[in-house]
Amino acid sequence: MGNKHSHSNLGSIAECDHTFTYPADISIIRLLRDDVLALSACKEYQTELIDALLIIITELMTNAIKHGSVDIPNGKVSLGIHFENPRITCIIEDNGPGFERSSIPDPTLPENIHREHGRGIFITEHLAKEVRYEYEHNTMRIVAILEQH
Repeated sequence: MGNKHSHSNLGSIAECDHTFTYPADISIIRLLRDDVLALSACKEYQTELIDALLIIITELMTNAIKHGSVDIPNGKVSLGIHFENPRITCIIEDNGPGFERSSIPDPTLPENIHREHGRGIFITEHLAKEVRYEYEHNTMRIVAILEQH
């Protein structure tokens, strides 16, 4: 997992500056990227950090759609973003079954190199300063905190 130091006490999407809810359909990925880039607060951060944010959002929302909402009729996925310079906190939620982080194998190990799963979590943990995984009240929540230098 990413660094364990907590820099943000945000615990839900409702506490974020910007919130979005989308149908759990992979076709929304391009739309959500455009929605994030349209936020004026993005202009206050280094391009590299916004690029990292977009990669994390793409990976985690794709996972929420493919894994978290796969068997939920009319499923929804939600994204919250909170800007607090020099940090950006993004929260992804779905109403799927959740998962234990320890159950996701390291995709860099030789025995996992050809597996198709686990890379999004791995990428997120390497780009973010902190990543938290929470499951409560039938909601899987991933909180990723990025910080510019």
